[in-house]
Amino acid sequence: MFASPAAAQAELHPVTPETQALIDSEAIHMPDGSWSLTPALDGCAVQREFRLGDSHVTLVMKRLEGRMPVEFALVGGDFEPEERLQAGFLPGRGGLAEFVFIGSASAGDREGVFFAGQPFPAGGFAAPTEAVLARDTHYFIAQNDDGDAVVLRTGRIDLALDALQQCGMEQLARLGVDPQRDLRRDAALVNSGALSPTLGQAYGMAMRQRRGMLEGNLPIRLVIDDTGTLAHCHAGDGLTPRMLREAVCETIRDSGEFTTAMDVNGNPVASTLYTNIVFRTRSLTNWPGADGRNYRARD
Repeated sequence: MFASPAAAQAELHPVTPETQALIDSEAIHMPDGSWSLTPALDGCAVQREFRLGDSHVTLVMKRLEGRMPVEFALVGGDFEPEERLQAGFLPGRGGLAEFVFIGSASAGDREGVFFAGQPFPAGGFAAPTEAVLARDTHYFIAQNDDGDAVVLRTGRIDLALDALQQCGMEQLARLGVDPQRDLRRDAALVNSGALSPTLGQAYGMAMRQRRGMLEGNLPIRLVIDDTGTLAHCHAGDGLTPRMLREAVCETIRDSGEFTTAMDVNGNPVASTLYTNIVFRTRSLTNWPGADGRNYRARD
């Protein structure tokens, strides 16, 4: 199970008047071709092109596997890195999620933005699941408080998300993991507390290099082989600086201690382990790791 706090209903933002005007006037970017799939061990991606007159927008979704965040790249439009935006699929849950951490993306000479989150905001108790909502989507919308907006006519996205899920399962098989295998015992990281000081040092170095505040939640997938050794470490959020992602994986690889997963017959098997590492400069809130304990890396 992906370790995270209990999901609370997300605060949703309505479409802006500028966005509604685009919809009402049918100034909507229409699909130019189908979704294309790119497999990779560190996350499969689907990409689709959209056009409106001379305007060309590319939407990319990358995901390690189901339930983990999606990394979105929106190339084209008038959005700038490091400026908040609201984005998401509609109808969805009836509103758009706000994204605070925005990076830069590009395709050839076209510039764009990069952000990460779930395809649909968290819902309340008994709210429709991602699989249900994905069948009924019409648009992907991005907007900001400056009046910039783009509307993409995606139609239903369940097939695109299903392709990402299937591709992720195939990549796990390439890593020696059978995601369909029943387990008597999951793999676990047993010395999380010992890693926190080293992670804190890496965090401080990253902040000094960036010369500013750097906060975020870094989802991590670990592949533990049948000897209890960390075989692969993949970060599920490319917004975190590369040197910090690499430092996290290096720390866990060098100092992490694991128990091995066991199948129903008691045999050790390769398996996956998921955790969040929370980077905060000023926070009293810890998020649990995959073993129920907490990481908090602080400067």
